[in-house]
Amino acid sequence: MSVSSILPVLVSLTLSAWGAETIVGSVKTAQGGVNLRRGTETIPARQGMHLLLNDTLLTSENGRVGAILEDGTRIGLGPNTELKIDRFFYEPVAGKFGLLLRLAKGVLVYVSGRIARFAPEAVTVETPVGVVGLRGTHLAISIEGT
Repeated sequence: MSVSSILPVLVSLTLSAWGAETIVGSVKTAQGGVNLRRGTETIPARQGMHLLLNDTLLTSENGRVGAILEDGTRIGLGPNTELKIDRFFYEPVAGKFGLLLRLAKGVLVYVSGRIARFAPEAVTVETPVGVVGLRGTHLAISIEGT
């Protein structure tokens, strides 16, 4: 097999894998030191950047970030915060809903979107000290970390 016949197959496989990433939201505002950990990569977060499933938002001591998820859920993070988007299902036609946020440390402000409206029991925030089941509206939480 020649290189010219293998190259289109490799490009197709790469694009298929890239297209399989699940976009769960986007960054609306980013101030100060805000990064996004995606797999083994850490990249600066910027306004308009897509958020993918399993992304972790990280803010420094002067960082703040605001994000909106695909179902309209709004998330605000304060300084020294680490938050992973661990699960996100928003498939209203199929009746599949789920949101799991893992707050390792810092400040999270949450305003519910359509997932909480359709299936309030499907929204959870896990912290090092406990699990918060959200049943709608809004929440502010602060976790001190090391």
